Amino acid sequence: MYVRVGVGEPHRSEYRLWRMRIYVDAAEAGASLSTLQRRGTSKRESDPERSAGEAARRARGQIRRYCASNRLNRLATLTYRGEGCFDPYALRRDVGGFFRRMRRELGGAFPYLWVPEWHPGGHGLHTHFTVGRYIPYRLIHDSWGLGRVHIKLLGDLPVGSGALEEARRAAGYLSPYASKAVDGDRPAGLHR
Repeated sequence: MYVRVGVGEPHRSEYRLWRMRIYVDAAEAGASLSTLQRRGTSKRESDPERSAGEAARRARGQIRRYCASNRLNRLATLTYRGEGCFDPYALRRDVGGFFRRMRRELGGAFPYLWVPEWHPGGHGLHTHFTVGRYIPYRLIHDSWGLGRVHIKLLGDLPVGSGALEEARRAAGYLSPYASKAVDGDRPAGLHR
């Protein structure tokens, strides 16, 4: 659900607009106040550093809402054996093949989210992903086939916590990786 409310006088060169989005499945809402320019008036200069920070903030919010909406509460890591993978394009090709094999073996589509990360210590790339259903370890291991697999249910929460809280915890683990992917040397054309 999306709500817009204008504040100020729209006939002036600049006015403010409140925007509110309600994410029912994720059990949250967010609001923002924007300053809008009328057509024909001068625009402000863009700030690349601020834009990158805003893009990282939006990515974290999208990850949190997607995980919460789909109750993605199992966190996994896929690593390469040997020297590892240093090519972001090869990583995306390998992860894409991994999820195609998983969908084929599980009999159809299922919600998931993955983010790449550079391994600390210069050992190449690895992937973190989250799903919201039980998948046998053997199936994940065989579908990856390129190295190690680690998966766990995020159940170390206070008594009474449910899948929504577990999903928010998973999003909390994945969000910083997406933010890091915005910064630094991300090859052109590769999204967070």
